[in-house]
Order: sequence, then C-alpha cells, then structure tokens
Amino acid sequence: MFRGLDLLVDQRVLIPRPETEVTAQVAIDEAVRLGLRRGRSDPWSGAATAYAVADLGTGSGALALALASELPDAEVWGTDVSDDALAVARANLAGTGLPSTRVRLARGSWFDALPAALRGRLGLVVSNPPYVAESEVADLPAELRHEPRRALVSGTTGMESIEALAREAPVWLDAPGTFVCEIAPHQAEAASKASTASGFDEVLVRRDMSGRDRVLVARMLG
Repeated sequence: MFRGLDLLVDQRVLIPRPETEVTAQVAIDEAVRLGLRRGRSDPWSGAATAYAVADLGTGSGALALALASELPDAEVWGTDVSDDALAVARANLAGTGLPSTRVRLARGSWFDALPAALRGRLGLVVSNPPYVAESEVADLPAELRHEPRRALVSGTTGMESIEALAREAPVWLDAPGTFVCEIAPHQAEAASKASTASGFDEVLVRRDMSGRDRVLVARMLG
C-alpha cells in the first residue's frame, strides 16, 4: 500500500518505502504552493488536464500514480529506462482506475524519455533515483540487496543520478516550477550545491519521519 494505492511490486522494481511516501507528500505540497488544485479526480472531466508533471525513474509507478490521484488537473509522465519496471507500472495503472487515464509512460533515460514539447512546460519534476554508491552496497540491508541493482546504485559516488537530474531540470521546468528528489541524508549538502550550481533560485531539504534529511526541493521562482 502506497498512500492508499494498492500496488503490485515484485523483483523487477523497488518496494516503495515510507521515505518515498514523504517524497510524494513534499511534491504534492509543492504543487499546492504553486497554486495547483489538490483533490479527487472529477469523473466528468475524463482525461482533461491543465499542466504537466513528470516522475523520472518511475519504477512501480508509485510516485506517478500518487501525483495523478491527488492532483486532478495534472497530466503525469512516468519514465523509466527499464522495460521490466514499465511493465509493472502499466499493471499498476490498469488497476488504479480514473487517475491512471492521465498518466503517460515512456521508456528512456531521465528527461530523454519525454516529448520535446514538454521542454520548459513542466510544473513539477519528481524523482526517487538511484542514490547508493558502489562502496555502500555491501552495507545495505539484506532485503535491499535483492532488489534491482540499477534502481539502487548510481555509481562511484552515489550522486551521479541526482547531479544529472539537477543539471537538466531547469531546462524542462516552467517558472515557477519545482524539482523534488529523494536523497540519502548524507547527500543533502552536495545535492543542494549541485542544484544551486544548475541555476535554481531556492534550494532546501525536507526531513523524513525519522527527522533525517531526505527530500531535496529546488525551485525556479519565475
């Protein structure tokens, strides 16, 4: 269960965790801060949308579906480089009902999967990217070591995916717009610096339920 959504998860994707529910909440709070409407989908509006948001590295589709479920005017793009992950996300879309009619799935690496027409038009970009360093794999809890390595391990530093997303996000966001990214607590300073260097106007880090730095929030103020 993820924010009230009953999702399929198996060995092809990460199991959504409480920290990622916090990431979803932060993203929805940012949408509201931007003036976007929160609430249930209107069954009479069909798939009508007023703006676009993206969940990059969607995996099971948990974040994308949470956004679609709670932001009724959003067209939500979920992207992933893994065909297996997208198959799981499609299964979850099929079981979600009305909100899923506003979700589009695309295969590719981060922003490369998105249509060029969305460049400079996204109100919100959200991601729970790989953020484990190669040197940290041996110290992971046993249950994590059985999940897809590509979804966990970013590279030598663990910052590679976060830095790539922060670097490209300003080009894809409308202004005002926000980039929300789950991080490891020890990455807060480096992720903040990378976002500031990429041109974001305001950068902060939200904490998870254990009081640890967990979610990067980088804003284009317009």
